[in-house]
Amino acid sequence: MGRAEMGGRSEFDPFIVSVKTFTESEQTQLIRALDDLVAELKYPPLSNRDYAKVYDLGSLLRNTGSPKDDNENCFATRMLLLLESVAITNSTTYEQVRDQVLGQYFRDVRGKASYRPLFLLNDILRYWRTFCLNYEAPRHDRERPWWKKNVNLQFSRMLTVFATVAVLTVEEVRSKGDFLPVCELTPIQRLARALDSLADEGLAAGFESFLNDYEAFLCWKERDDIGTMAGDDGFKSSVGTIADRSSDFLYDVLMHSKIPHVRRKFLVI
Repeated sequence: MGRAEMGGRSEFDPFIVSVKTFTESEQTQLIRALDDLVAELKYPPLSNRDYAKVYDLGSLLRNTGSPKDDNENCFATRMLLLLESVAITNSTTYEQVRDQVLGQYFRDVRGKASYRPLFLLNDILRYWRTFCLNYEAPRHDRERPWWKKNVNLQFSRMLTVFATVAVLTVEEVRSKGDFLPVCELTPIQRLARALDSLADEGLAAGFESFLNDYEAFLCWKERDDIGTMAGDDGFKSSVGTIADRSSDFLYDVLMHSKIPHVRRKFLVI
């Protein structure tokens, strides 16, 4: 089961991954047990039942790169598992599943001195494009909170993806053992790790500004009237300015001159 980590703050986004396949009846029982566990942990009740689903490990591995990967939501589940999750129960199974999913991404590492984790990096970049595409559907639907999704996209979603990309781009990641500690970090911590690896004091002021802007984003999310704030042109302009500043900083990190040219090039071509 997972809990999405957005920066230093959490948004509950549950899923269940098992090493075995369950019948439909068993899956229903598991989801009910998840409801009980959520209540026991004092998390808010599940707001969208569509996202509470049981996935078996075999499907996550077999469907990689196939048409079923998107159709059965296996791609998004793998990304959530690696980038945004922690175990809230049965950590042994959780670690077993994560290890095998990572093994799938690093399966070509043996005997290759020039190995780079392009398979994983490509899927993470694809994850960002998927976020952007998924935003387009609700933006014209007045019944759906498109403004909140837009703010999430420009801050928490962007940070989750590109803080991870920063580590993969700045550091020499050659095995699942190299990447596993990254999975344990929140996105803010991943970004800080990449900055530590770059060791450029010139980025310190930009990082401080980024943290302040991200704190402002978290405050916006706490507001009950964030939907109506979308009609305030002054607020929308302020959000746009801050979002641009945040993305500019992430871009400066990813294009830093200390990063080998070949790694930066892959982010574009």
